[in-house]
Amino acid sequence: MTCPTAHRGLTLVECVIAILVVNLALAMLAAPLALIAATRLRNDRINQATEIARGEVDRLRVMMEQGINIHSSSTSLLPPASSVGATLGNAAALSTQLPPTGATPILDCILPPNATTACERQLNNTRFGVQIYRGSLVTNSSGLVLGYPVQVRVYSAESLPVPIDAVSIGQPIEPATAMITSGGPESERRPLAVLTTEIVRADAAEALSYLRR
Repeated sequence: MTCPTAHRGLTLVECVIAILVVNLALAMLAAPLALIAATRLRNDRINQATEIARGEVDRLRVMMEQGINIHSSSTSLLPPASSVGATLGNAAALSTQLPPTGATPILDCILPPNATTACERQLNNTRFGVQIYRGSLVTNSSGLVLGYPVQVRVYSAESLPVPIDAVSIGQPIEPATAMITSGGPESERRPLAVLTTEIVRADAAEALSYLRR
């Protein structure tokens, strides 16, 4: 009389089923892991774009606050004028400015030649396109610039130029979100960072304060 075997091991069918279960589990995890990785990359790029935008604003602000005499004719020291009629106290109106619709970002340019052209910037080997534009200038009787509203948008260089049919004309352009969405190609053409502020001469800040009320 023989005793039954206590441990027979896995049959071939059971092995195949186990392999299928493991592969199914890995397949189910692949999509969430890819989404997490893509979101992390987007976060990194948004942080880099924000750093670039702040640097551009700081450069403009330092020139004004240090008392450099910038006149309305000093085009090399002023961002290009926006087609939007924004004024001091209403800088948010610049959000309806059209995005860069011209050529790809220009290398070696400090300020773009017009409001719909971008300058290229690089940070950590990543290419960005920077769009800078201003609202109306406030000047004194001799043409000295006292202040102006300005907006800086930073795009991924690969997303430029933005087709005009991808924009709702007259609607504010909002920055991209950190979370990857299914918003289609339009969402990938939004700026990674948008910074809106006012640049005012230090010695004229008090005199211009009433304009921003």
